[in-house]
Amino acid sequence: MRIRITVKPTGGRREDLVVAADLRRVLWEHAPIETDREHPLHGTHRDETGRAYVEFVTPSTEDVVGVLDKYGYAGRVEVKENPAPPGPACQNCGNVTGPNLPPLCPNCGFRDISPCPVCHHEVPREHYTPVRGDLFRCPDCRNPVRFRFNEPMFISEGTFNQPLIVTEEV
Repeated sequence: MRIRITVKPTGGRREDLVVAADLRRVLWEHAPIETDREHPLHGTHRDETGRAYVEFVTPSTEDVVGVLDKYGYAGRVEVKENPAPPGPACQNCGNVTGPNLPPLCPNCGFRDISPCPVCHHEVPREHYTPVRGDLFRCPDCRNPVRFRFNEPMFISEGTFNQPLIVTEEV
């Protein structure tokens, strides 16, 4: 069974990562966990709200919860069984938030897609309905928009130009 263990906010982003790193070490040493072969997700990531999380596969959630209790993590984390499979990673930092990549990465702030040019809502690119080719329909305002890669795609440092995908009114 896949489980996601999310760190409750400690008051600082750095402190959340320290808790997650310590938690991962304790779990690898004392709990029956392994990396999911079908959906490998290594390291610590941030969900769509910016909270640090780790994911593993375990034959016994109860054993994992027992380790969390024993080592003082029970009140500091949330355990969720069978989370949605991981989705695409941020092109800039590799963070995986969940099944959909948000328009703005909660880890590094990289903008994957510009807001809808009609309603100005922040919409993940997976939520747009494909019409044909580069033509899509916004799920919020239902207006057609065109997707194109930002040009130039790379800036002088060799990183992607933001946003990676530009939405244009049709």
